[in-house]
Amino acid sequence: MGFPLLTDYKKLSAAPRSFLVFSACNVLSWYSLVGPVLVLFGRKIEMPASWIGFLISFMPLSMILVLATIPLVTRLGPKKLMISTWIIRNLLAGLVFLVPWAMHAHGPQTGWVVLLFAVLGFCVVRAAGVGGWFPWLHDVVPTKEQSRFFSTEMALAQFCIVVVTLVQALMLRGDPGLGRFLSINAFGIAAGLLSAFWLARVPGGQATYNPEMPMSSMASYVTAWRDRSYRYFVATTALCFSCFAWINASIVLYMRDALGFADTPIMFIMAGGNLSVLLTVHSWGRFADHSGTGHAALLAMIGHSVGALAYLFLPPGAPWSAWLLPPTLVATTLLGAAYWTLSHRYMISIVDKEHKVGYTNIWVLGTAISMGVTPIVAGYIIEHFGLNGFRINFAVSGVVGILAGLGNYWVVHHRKPLRHALDELVNPILPVRTLARIAWVTVGLHSSNKIEDDEA
Repeated sequence: MGFPLLTDYKKLSAAPRSFLVFSACNVLSWYSLVGPVLVLFGRKIEMPASWIGFLISFMPLSMILVLATIPLVTRLGPKKLMISTWIIRNLLAGLVFLVPWAMHAHGPQTGWVVLLFAVLGFCVVRAAGVGGWFPWLHDVVPTKEQSRFFSTEMALAQFCIVVVTLVQALMLRGDPGLGRFLSINAFGIAAGLLSAFWLARVPGGQATYNPEMPMSSMASYVTAWRDRSYRYFVATTALCFSCFAWINASIVLYMRDALGFADTPIMFIMAGGNLSVLLTVHSWGRFADHSGTGHAALLAMIGHSVGALAYLFLPPGAPWSAWLLPPTLVATTLLGAAYWTLSHRYMISIVDKEHKVGYTNIWVLGTAISMGVTPIVAGYIIEHFGLNGFRINFAVSGVVGILAGLGNYWVVHHRKPLRHALDELVNPILPVRTLARIAWVTVGLHSSNKIEDDEA
């Protein structure tokens, strides 16, 4: 039995493997430019929580622009579009190097504005090109390899994030100055440019424009929107993603401002969360193959929601908070990633091939709005309510997460009654059994993992 990431990578065909290399470089780039370190950078220059909420929202919210990208994707082709936008976005990210000058010459608020524009420029240009991502994947990843590809992509992304987070943690030890943060940005820009050049090696991604074909026009959206099951799936998934955003927008600020953690411990804890995803994402993928995507996704959402509510019992000043917050963050990170992976692979499996651009763009739009608006609201709540603001965010994530997870299960199972899910998974008499089942799947002890090992 080999290392699951390497083993599954080798089982993929050439085109998906090549796309995974691009994805790895891309993850190193965006995680350095707009990952958790961006929150610490904002706090370093004394940016208020509401402004940081906008920073976090730029990447998902800018994705609304994909609505207008069908002509670009079909006329230019995903490859040409993505290569050009990936290069431009990383050049725009270089505006961040003007932050020290702006602060020195015109005061802290000018530095905040420059950072906002650097991140906004990066995100807007990215959004202009990312509409070609899923159509390109739909072309180069064979149907029989989709499950393995998305599990491998998630595992590879988490491996890259773990490595880059540990490096960032070492760079930010002590009392880091702006120079160290800018060094992290420089690495992110270099990795982004490398990912753009690697895209040229990925096959497929050609222009598909044909005025007589519906996929080449806005009619693609009409067809996708008329698919009621798909609409419901996107809506419930967007709510689930919003629950992740309530935590992601709050937890770094909570560790830094409420619990008093230094930058380096925060980055080490974040690395631990991403390492847990790397070690468990394959187990969740195999469990979904064995028991169904809806069943696995509901378990993951319930687990994440319980973790979100657990943050309410980790208050500042309590002797147990510093010890219990890291494993709680690990749990919410890995379960959120499990649901993320399962929902993406289910989405791409139900897309109408003739209208794939419309389908995938509606998906991007729905999830972008939920993940973009949530950090803005979360930031304002934290700024205006302080510690109670964090508690509100955690409570909303937990309660809405359970309801959204049940709704998502209902949609995936073609609107069948929820009695089976409630009896089997969230029976109020057996809550411990439900959590134990989640842990059992996570650590790879479910029978689905044994079957995979036997076949290997």
